[in-house]
Order: sequence, then C-alpha cells, then structure tokens
Amino acid sequence: MQKDKKSVKKSKEKFYEELVESVETDFENRRKARLKLERQWELNMNFLIGNQYCDVNRRGEIAPVDGGYFWQEREVFNHIAPIIETRLSKFADISPIFGVRPKTDDDSAVKGAGLSEKLLSYVFDKNDVMSVVQRVCVWSETCGTGFYKVVWNNEGGTSVGAVNGEEVFEGEAEVLPVSPFEIFPDNLYAEDVDGCASIIHAKAVPVAEIKKKYGVEIGGKKVGVFDFSGAQAGVGTFANNQTEIKGVMDDAAIVIEKYELPSEEFPNGRLITVADGKLLYYGELPYKNGKSGARGYPFVKQDCIKTAGSFFGLSIIERLIPVQRAYNAVKNRKQEFLNRLCMGVMTVEDGSVDVDALAEEGLSPGKILVYRQGGKAPELMTEFTMPANFAEEEENLINEFVRISGVSDITSSTTRTMITSGTALEIFIEQDGARMAVHAGIIRDCILNVARQILRLYAQFTAGIRALMFTDKLGKFRTYYLDKTALCSDDAYLQNENELLYSRRQKRETIMKLYSSGLLQDENGVLRQNTKEKLLSLFGFNELDYQKGMSRLQEQKAQQENDAIRRLGLNIEEIDDDRIHVDEHVRYILSEYDELTDEEKQRLFSHVKAHKERIKQTEIKGEKTYD
Repeated sequence: MQKDKKSVKKSKEKFYEELVESVETDFENRRKARLKLERQWELNMNFLIGNQYCDVNRRGEIAPVDGGYFWQEREVFNHIAPIIETRLSKFADISPIFGVRPKTDDDSAVKGAGLSEKLLSYVFDKNDVMSVVQRVCVWSETCGTGFYKVVWNNEGGTSVGAVNGEEVFEGEAEVLPVSPFEIFPDNLYAEDVDGCASIIHAKAVPVAEIKKKYGVEIGGKKVGVFDFSGAQAGVGTFANNQTEIKGVMDDAAIVIEKYELPSEEFPNGRLITVADGKLLYYGELPYKNGKSGARGYPFVKQDCIKTAGSFFGLSIIERLIPVQRAYNAVKNRKQEFLNRLCMGVMTVEDGSVDVDALAEEGLSPGKILVYRQGGKAPELMTEFTMPANFAEEEENLINEFVRISGVSDITSSTTRTMITSGTALEIFIEQDGARMAVHAGIIRDCILNVARQILRLYAQFTAGIRALMFTDKLGKFRTYYLDKTALCSDDAYLQNENELLYSRRQKRETIMKLYSSGLLQDENGVLRQNTKEKLLSLFGFNELDYQKGMSRLQEQKAQQENDAIRRLGLNIEEIDDDRIHVDEHVRYILSEYDELTDEEKQRLFSHVKAHKERIKQTEIKGEKTYD
C-alpha cells in the first residue's frame, strides 16, 4: 500500500514536470514564431518617441541607420507623435452608456436588467475602466493591437468578515490593460481570440509578488519586459543620443499562463501557470465568461486596423513610417541648402590662403582674409537659389500624413485654399469624423465585450446580497441591492450612438434646429420642463436649471408608485406633476397590459383619470400647471 502511494506520487510529479517542460517549450516556439512582429512593434515605438534613424537589420534586430556625410543634417521632425496624440484625444470622447436587455418580459427580469445596468455603471466608475481603455488604445495605436484582461479579484470589494483570522471580501471584477508583447496565440492566422485553441499570457513579474500570490520561491534575475530575454535586455543609444526602448526588470521571473479552451479531453478547459521551471497553478479555466455559461478566455482584443488572416492588427504608425522618413530627408536637405545660402560656399585658389584656418574659423563678421600676393582672391559662389521642389514636396508629404492617418488640421494652408464656403467646411469635418468613427466603433465593440464579461463574472461569483452605492446624475447618494438571481441577463448593449459620428458642435446645432422647427414642443407648443432639463444637460448647463432636476424626480416618484397603484390603488398628491405622472403611468400600463388583471387595470385607469381631471381644472382656472 505504501509503495502504491509512492508510485502515485512519483507519477504525479513526473506528470507535472513534463507539463511544465511542455508549456515552456511551447512558449519559446511561439515567441520565435512572431519575432518579426515584435521587431515591427519596437520600431513603431521608437518612431513614436522620435527615435527615427533606426530600422530592422538582417539579423532581425533594431539597429541605427548609418548616416551619410559628416555635414549632413539628421534632425527629426516628428509628425507621428502629434497624430497619435490627436487620435487618442478623439477616442477620449468615447463615453459608453450601457443598457441590458432582459431575458423575458416579466417584471422581475426587467428589474434585474435595470440592476445590471447600474452594476456596469458602478464597476466602470469605481475601477476607472475608461482610463484602462485609454491605455489599451495607446497599445493598439502604437503596435496595432491591445488587450483587456477581465478577471475576478477575490480580495476586492467590501469586507464581509473573517475566517480563521483572515479577512474575507465579497470580491469584484477588474479590467487590466495588457500589451501585445505579452500575448502569444497558438495560431497567428486566427482573426479573433475565440479562433485560438490556446493562448499564452507571459509577463515579467517580481519574485516577491510571485511568492505572495502563489506561495512558491523563485530565483530572480534580469528579465526583458518586451523580449523576455535576460541576455538581450538593456538600454542602448541611437543617433542624436536617443534612447532605445528595451525595458528590463530586476529580480523578476517570467510567469507563463497557458489558457486552453474546453475540449473533449478537458471539458472545462485548462489553465496552467509556470515560472522558472516550477508549476504555480494547474486546474480548469476559472471563469464562465463565454456565451451561455461556457468557460473561455478572459481577454478582449482591440485592433487599430483589422487585417484579414492575422491575429494581430496593423498600426497606423506602420503606414506613416515611410512618409516620416521622406519628410525628415526633405526638411534636412532643405536646411542644408539654407545653410549654404547663409554661410556660402567659397572657391579658393590652391595655395593662396591658409585653407585649414579658413575651414576651422569660417567667415566671421569683420574677419581679415589674407591671401597670397598675385594670387586670386577667394570668392563666394552665388549660383544658389532655393528650388521650388522643396516646398512642393514638403506640402505633398504633409497631405500624405493627413490622408493616411485620418487626422487633419482645418487651419492648415492647404485646407484654407481648398475650402471656400461654410457648407464645404461642414462636409470636410463630417468626412474627417467619419474615418475616425470606424476606429471608434472598434473600441466601442471591445468595451461592450468587456461589459458582458463583467456581468458574467458577477453572475458566477456573487453570493448573497451585494450593495451598490454611488451618486446619481442628480447628485443624490443611492444604494441598490442585487443578488445572483437579478444577474440573469448578460445581453448588454450601448444606448448612445458613436460619439465620433457627430461632434458636440454638430449635436448642439441639430438640437437648435429641432427647437426652432417646433419638433421639441408638445401639442400646445409648450417646451415641457423635463425636455428643457435634458436640453440644458446636453448643452452642459445643468446649473441653469432652476428646478434642479425636478422633472426627473417626478418621473422616479411616478415609477415607484406604479406597483402600489396596481396592487392597492393610490390617491394623487398635491406635489405631483400631473403631466409627467400621466406619461409614466400610461407607459407602465402599455408595457404590462397583457399581464394586468381587469381589477388592476381599473385601479391604474382611475389614478390616471384623477391626474387628467386635475389638469383640466387648472386649465379652466387659467392657472399654470406644475409643468
């Protein structure tokens, strides 16, 4: 019996050793397979920071480009950085408003969907998810692809007590930004995450953090953050003393997480975590974050430009690099020509002057130039004039930047000469926004996928009742309670349109046109108070609303009354805004009409009738209604 236990233990140890070896071998093979892509990403990063006299050499390394003559200018005129900054600033306008569709049309499912919407707002606000979106956008714009990792943090949220002296928390979902350098798919030709049978997430982690999280001692060493190689990690310098991007982390180790999708052999998939030849974790995929409760990857992929037949997307920087090199060359040659015009090129008869002294000191103002008696006096060549080709080529390259990036400046000289009317200017702005709206649409889809994964994680890990506490749009502190049964739907969607389709100015102009045409007024030609509040909110002037959100409070009161009226009936109150209450009660009756009994309908009809009668009485008296 004792021998059987020992043999089982040995076979298990051997299985784990082989497992660790296979994961590390697989990781190394994947790293080598996509080395060419990594070098392109590093080249993009160098061009973004202004390190633009470099390229990928024959050995597949980022190396400085040899210069020409010693006198040639090699300055950098970086147009890539402001283009990327402008694109990121436009993407910062993305502010998703989530909605959740209920699974069924019964009241409990509708209320659960409403609580799910509040949960998403709570998580995005508390964890500042939109700042994570901006960081992922930086990666996708620079390298072509960035990733979101949606995980469950058992130590997050509110403390619920202690077990064996250790504090226990309710847990919460977290969204982490992940660089493309850390993601290794098994198939580089799969176009999405779900098209891969397995994905490796490798990351340089301090050994102290590994010890704290997994309880395993690991020997630390220098690890390259991008190439995961201690031998090549370091910091180099290129031309013009620019620093090469090659990060390194001390006292760290490479943690390799291998995620495998469910298969016939492993119905719940597998997660294998190894570091420095040691097994840190082995088990099934932890999250039921797929459709219909399936287990899947915790990753959401965001591309800058999607490419057919490729897992990783294309960065706009890759298209801009040839233009940037040409622009640097034109500007530098132009500067050299200006130097010739200013300083001149001197012709000197052989032996007539001290050439070394003249070359060293130049022609300073007031300089006495001595030349040999009987010789020919030195003279400046005067046949230099600035060719028009320089200005034309510079302008063409600037226009090329605009065409490729989709980012333009309407104040540029080219635009001023092309646009001659306000209508043409509006069309130009719309076209500019339409191109960026495509990229914004990709980001919005990724945010939506993140939101769906968040709902699935809360549905999986929520135990008991969870409290959501936050401040609403009216500045009022509110607390909502939900349990696992309320999170029955993960069908999230975005309620607002793509923010880059219409600028804020365009939206305001459209609203003013609607107001002028009378489409926002009611049948009596009156702009109702709740409409006025929403208009002031859209214009960003909530402080001008003298009623301080009164109509919204009236709507909430009417919505809260609906159930009470349906069950027991309810009298109208003096403070009720009759018009708003009629709208909310009628909306409720129509939405629940098939579910209402005749008795419940009669109670609701009587309540609505009381409101309408009071409206008629105030109109007859000529008094102003609450509206």
